[in-house]
Amino acid sequence: MTNDSLFALILSLPIGIVSGLYSSLIVTKYARFSELRREALRIIRSINYIGDGAQMTVQEPANLSYLALIASDLYGLGHRSAGDTINSLYDTILGANRSVMSGAMDPLTYISQHGDWQRQAREIDPNKRIYLPWGWP
Repeated sequence: MTNDSLFALILSLPIGIVSGLYSSLIVTKYARFSELRREALRIIRSINYIGDGAQMTVQEPANLSYLALIASDLYGLGHRSAGDTINSLYDTILGANRSVMSGAMDPLTYISQHGDWQRQAREIDPNKRIYLPWGWP
């Protein structure tokens, strides 16, 4: 082994280790974000409603309050915009459930809002700063 190849090996080893650690950190951050987004969507999809054009009954899932915890986790990971969206969805869902149960909201409006809530949960994006080395919250 020549001196040049030994020198190249010594230089490439730390660079490879650092780049491997950095890429695994980014994958871990994005995987956690995706997991929280899927959980929020799953909770929204688990809202059961039964009714016709005149009256509707809504059964909130037991874990609906977890949306607030998911938003808190997103804030902790540095995804402020995504956390704001989930908090807003949680407030909107609670208000809509009360409105439809009291008869103040039309059931067809509730059904269309339910689809919109799912769309909003699917479309939240991570904070792009997570891709930078100094981008952790």
